[in-house]
Amino acid sequence: MSDLRVPNSASGQGPGGRRRSWAELLAGRLKRQKYNPERAQKLKDSAVRLLRSHQDLNALLLEVEGPPCKQLSLSKLIDCDGSEAYANHSSSFIGSALQDQASRLGVPVGVLSAGMVASSVGQVCTTPAETGRLVLLTVEQRKKLSSLLEFAQYLLAHSMFSRLSFCQELWKIQNSLLLEVVWHLHVQGIVSLQELLESHPNMHAVGAWLFRNLCCLCEQIETSCQHADVARTMLSDFVQMFVLRGFQKNSDLRRTVEPEKMPQVVVDVLQRMLIFALDALAAGVQEESSTHKTVRASAAHS
Repeated sequence: MSDLRVPNSASGQGPGGRRRSWAELLAGRLKRQKYNPERAQKLKDSAVRLLRSHQDLNALLLEVEGPPCKQLSLSKLIDCDGSEAYANHSSSFIGSALQDQASRLGVPVGVLSAGMVASSVGQVCTTPAETGRLVLLTVEQRKKLSSLLEFAQYLLAHSMFSRLSFCQELWKIQNSLLLEVVWHLHVQGIVSLQELLESHPNMHAVGAWLFRNLCCLCEQIETSCQHADVARTMLSDFVQMFVLRGFQKNSDLRRTVEPEKMPQVVVDVLQRMLIFALDALAAGVQEESSTHKTVRASAAHS
């Protein structure tokens, strides 16, 4: 038994007695493995789930690649006050970096970029706790959002952005998502209001969320806020969309497919608004109260 010899390959030593690294030991085994499409898809799905569940995408990328991934942060692009040429250069640079990172992670670049843009939207929407519930952006927030949406449009134009993934990521931050952001996303063609609402898994919950935000919007219109003109335009656009989508005629009554979710949400919100107004009138709310202001604004734009 004492004459037994362990081969160099098993002992982890290479020619000349040099101990090989783990990468060298695994290299031979990896080469012998045949490509398995099913296994590759499972790995890709796992990577996508990891991206979607991670709270801080920038931190996750740093864990994967180390400090160089700081270049993927959108903060400099959002905060820049430079020329349009500079913004376009930054968009191109970050887009290229996103493609490289998606390739390393083995995930679609559209999913990766959607998660990063949604995370940046959440940062833009962050407001001090003492300000209470708001639906409008400040001047600084609006400026940052404008730069961010320009970058999102660049990604869309180059087929590097998943609308569905973006919508799903936005609902994760719905408690801080400002209604004005939703409006800008719709108006600028990033994702339509219909895409966003229909991506929510719970139609009753999204109807309640939209109703609360619309009530807050009406109240802010009547308080002569700094951006009342933006608020009035928003409310008019929302009401117009609701009327068009909530009362549209079914072109084919023989259809057996599942009805669209958007009309269901719209009808739910309009019913909530009507009940709210009727209850307020029945209760005889005091003039200039928050409830009275909400009812007055909603009636003026209906």
